[in-house]
Amino acid sequence: MHSKPKILATAALLLLAGPFSLAACAQDYVEQEAARAAGAQPGPTDPYAPRGAQSYPATSYGVSNAPPATAVAPGSATAVAPVTAPPAAQSVQDQNLGALLIRIQQLEQQVMQLNGKLEEQANELNVMREQNLQRYTDLDKRLSAGAVGGAAATTADAPATIVADDAIPAAGPTAGTAPVAEQVGEAEAYRAAYALVQSQKFDQAVQAFQQFQRNYPAGKYAPNAYYWLGELYLVIQPQDLESSRQAFAMMLSLYPDNAKAPDALYKLGKVQFMKGNRDKAREYMDEVISRYGSTTSSAVKLAKDFLAQNY
Repeated sequence: MHSKPKILATAALLLLAGPFSLAACAQDYVEQEAARAAGAQPGPTDPYAPRGAQSYPATSYGVSNAPPATAVAPGSATAVAPVTAPPAAQSVQDQNLGALLIRIQQLEQQVMQLNGKLEEQANELNVMREQNLQRYTDLDKRLSAGAVGGAAATTADAPATIVADDAIPAAGPTAGTAPVAEQVGEAEAYRAAYALVQSQKFDQAVQAFQQFQRNYPAGKYAPNAYYWLGELYLVIQPQDLESSRQAFAMMLSLYPDNAKAPDALYKLGKVQFMKGNRDKAREYMDEVISRYGSTTSSAVKLAKDFLAQNY
């Protein structure tokens, strides 16, 4: 009877102490596992061992030849090496730099050539300006020497007062001449064309003298009209050297004994010189000197000076 209560008391004590012993065992197990995990090192063949970051070569979209990337594990303090261009890329850069330098040198040479051409054109322009100035000077001398005097005379047969041979020559009634009215009309047409020359309206003067030639091809003032056309073709812009040559040549052909013949021959030589015909120009200058050397014509001195300056 006394043993049964003792057994029951022992069982109760075991039931009460069981949870505490299990907790202690569990705590011991946890501590042992933690210590083992801290001291253990994973082997190279341990499939569950932690691994660092891995890199894989690029194999798609045309970058299979890209250099492998340097792997850096998270939290690592290792510095990343700078990426440098491969030797092939460096060679391409050197080639591009060399080509650029060559192109710069070529451009510099082209600039030097253009500067040289600009200087040549500037010199040619200066020569042209001097020639134009000379032509205007010659024309002004002609105008000052042959200006038309005041108003027309009161008589029908004397259309203008004559100052020099460049102006309108006096017309007097002679046997076999054209009617007086026609002479007056011719004189007025010539005077109007010559007034345009004095006003330096050269383009209009050319048209006026051309119209005069059409209206009075064999008129008394036709030689002067040819001469002035030859002069005007040299001062209009642009010049018309061929038309000037034809006007002077026509004047000499039709009126070789006219008072303007020496000047026309001298001008014809200058036109040939301007056209580049140096030999022909010299022939005309020599002809002026040989043909009119014994006269008082100013063309003789001009021809001599021209030869001295250009030959």
